[in-house]
Amino acid sequence: MKFGSALIKRHNQLQWVALLAVAVVLPTVTLLWFMSRVVANERLVVRQKLAALYQDKLADATAKTESLYAARLASLDKIKPVTNPYSLFRRLVLEENFQGVVVWDADGSAVYPQSADVAGNDAPSDSPLADARQQEFARQQYSEAAQLYDSLSTHSDPRVALAAMIGKSRCLSKLGRLEESIDECQKAAFAALPDREDPVLRLAVENARLLLLSVLNRSGQSPLHSEILHRTVNALSNDLYNPAGDRALLPANQNLFIAKKVLEALQSSNLAEDAKATDKLTKLAAAEELSIAAAETIRPFSSQFDGFFQTDLDQQRVYGLRHRTQSSTLLVLLSETGIASAFSGYQDTFTGTESAYRILDAAGNFVAGTPRPAGKSFTAAPLPAAFPGWKVELYFEGGDVFEKAARRQIAVYMWTGVLVIVLILMAGGFATRAVGKQIRLSRLKNDFIATVSHELKTPLASMRVLVDTLLEGNVRDEAQAKEYLRLTAKENERLSRMIDNFLTFSRMERNKMAFTLADVRPAAIANDAIESVKTKFVAHNCHFAIDVAEPLPEIQADHDAMVTVLVNLLDNACKYTAEDKQIAVKIFHDPGFVCFAVSDNGIGLTRKHTRRIFDRFYQVDSSLARKAEGCGLGLSIVKFIVDAHKGRIDVESKPGKGSTFTVRIPVVRGNGD
Repeated sequence: MKFGSALIKRHNQLQWVALLAVAVVLPTVTLLWFMSRVVANERLVVRQKLAALYQDKLADATAKTESLYAARLASLDKIKPVTNPYSLFRRLVLEENFQGVVVWDADGSAVYPQSADVAGNDAPSDSPLADARQQEFARQQYSEAAQLYDSLSTHSDPRVALAAMIGKSRCLSKLGRLEESIDECQKAAFAALPDREDPVLRLAVENARLLLLSVLNRSGQSPLHSEILHRTVNALSNDLYNPAGDRALLPANQNLFIAKKVLEALQSSNLAEDAKATDKLTKLAAAEELSIAAAETIRPFSSQFDGFFQTDLDQQRVYGLRHRTQSSTLLVLLSETGIASAFSGYQDTFTGTESAYRILDAAGNFVAGTPRPAGKSFTAAPLPAAFPGWKVELYFEGGDVFEKAARRQIAVYMWTGVLVIVLILMAGGFATRAVGKQIRLSRLKNDFIATVSHELKTPLASMRVLVDTLLEGNVRDEAQAKEYLRLTAKENERLSRMIDNFLTFSRMERNKMAFTLADVRPAAIANDAIESVKTKFVAHNCHFAIDVAEPLPEIQADHDAMVTVLVNLLDNACKYTAEDKQIAVKIFHDPGFVCFAVSDNGIGLTRKHTRRIFDRFYQVDSSLARKAEGCGLGLSIVKFIVDAHKGRIDVESKPGKGSTFTVRIPVVRGNGD
């Protein structure tokens, strides 16, 4: 019967839930679908209108880009044949903002950059410098090598003399004689060159200046050294990327090497050089490095002209443009940052509008604009012919322009729908709350009636049998009659205790349980509680122990209510303990609390039961044939009283090993704490 009743109850609950779901969810979903269709249609209309509007802006930006591109090609067409490629290189890098340049003549031979092999330290066996180099590099006899170099520093061949001065300075530096090394190196670094330009002598002078920079950095700072350092850096800088003259002073690879050394010297020293000059040298060196890498991998006639293409040089993405003039073929290079300057027309057009643009190259790589715009592009178009396969995409800034533009059209639909949904949900919420409350009340009422009926029936039936037996005189002697009367009194006591619990529970449900709080001694509570259960404990042969840790601070509590707490805990300890009943009460002080601990060696509780034992009407053994009496209200009453005193109750229990219930009640403020 109990199982069937539970099924009926469960079925009724499911019916209510299904009814509420149909009444609330179905209209809400239908309304949301309708609203989504309306909003989608409004957005589609707005999208089409805005796309048409921005087509004109897109055409304007494309025209600006074509104009800028044509102007740059026209500037390249004006390039005349030059004998010194660095004049052209400086103009294209510093003025036209290209990041690299390669120049071929009409036959495809490289004009710039040109590289040359770097000579090593070895000298031919018949060279005057052979013995000195052998002493320096093979035997590491620097003193002997310095003497040999010194004897050759006045040689009639200026190449030998200059190399000897550099070698002597190098050996003196290795010997730690830095001041002598600096003096000797200055002679070579600032030696007068013959009127006819000799590339070997020019390179030797530049190497002497680099050596002088290295020795000066090792020697420490002094006013004299700073002056020499400044003079050396200026001399090197004047020879690099020389715009004057009819030819380049140095091949590109040697020029780049020296430029990097000069920049290193500027960074490691405290020279107050012009920041603009340093930035200019840095830009030229980076462009020359990229130009050398491009000349090694890109051919002059390998693909179309006057169209940008993407390539990777030195692990960086660059964009190149081949252009043929009357006298040469040019390859200009732009970095990922530099290529963005070619699209300033798009930036000028779309800055300050509600749209964002993104330009992608033929491989789909981001080039310019907004890297990761929100939403989807609402229009796209190819770029001019100079950018084959490239495209520009337009997005609405922040992805919310549709909502802004369509707000007036869809506001009525949105607010109406929201209002209806809120009303539906509120009605459903009230209905759910009312139904849920009714279900809980019905369940509580049924449980209460069933529990009361069962629990009252048992002692009443027992007393009726005992009284009928006495009335009929079916007793052997006076002792048996007294035993029956004792049992009747016991059942009466049990019935009275259950009725008290029911009344307490009823007052709890109506929130009419009033407590009179006063300063109370914990020991007095314990003594009264023990006095109440003493007779029962003696009758059940309980081994009882009490431990009160005096002195204890007073607590603010209702004396009778706290006695009820301990009585219920002690009664449960006796009820759920086997034959050898070991029950103990311990009262002690924990910072801020007075603790009442009731321990037993009873059946114990599993973790599952421990979480629910304070629920109303909950019983570990809910079968009708259970041995322990009670209706499952004792611990819920204990929890109610403890919570009303702003305390807490903890349970420690293991099946078969007993349980410990610990009640913690706050002490009176300022009294023992």
